[in-house]
Amino acid sequence: MKYVYIFCISVRPNTRISQPVPANSIIKGTKDVPLDLTCLSTGGYPQQTVSWYMFRTEQNSARIIQCTTSSILNKGRYDVTETCTYTPGQADDGVMLYCESSYTGTPTLLLKSEEVRLQLLCKLHRREQ
Repeated sequence: MKYVYIFCISVRPNTRISQPVPANSIIKGTKDVPLDLTCLSTGGYPQQTVSWYMFRTEQNSARIIQCTTSSILNKGRYDVTETCTYTPGQADDGVMLYCESSYTGTPTLLLKSEEVRLQLLCKLHRREQ
C-alpha cells in the first residue's frame, strides 16, 4: 500500500487599512456624505479574499459592506485591494469597521485588520430669525 500526502501551503498576506489611521483609531465622517474605505492585503498565495465589515457592539453582529475588489499577481504572490464607498447614516455613529483577509480551503487562514471606530460629525444648521 502506498500513502500519498498532499501539503497545502498558504503564504500569509499582510492586511491593513490603507488610509492613515489616527492613533486613537477613530475615523471621522459626516452623515449622508460618502466615505472612501480601502483595505490592502499584500503578498498572499493562493489569492486571498478580502471583505469589509461593520460591527455594532449593541447587536453583537457584523455585516459585510459591498465593495469593489481588484487583484494583481506580483512576483508569484497576490496583492488584493478592496475599496468601498460607504455613506454613513445617523445610526452608524460609533460603529466599528474592519477588513478581513482569508483563504478558502485547507488550511484556512483568516487575518483581521485593526479596528477603527466611525465618529460622525454633526452638520451645523443656522436658525432662521
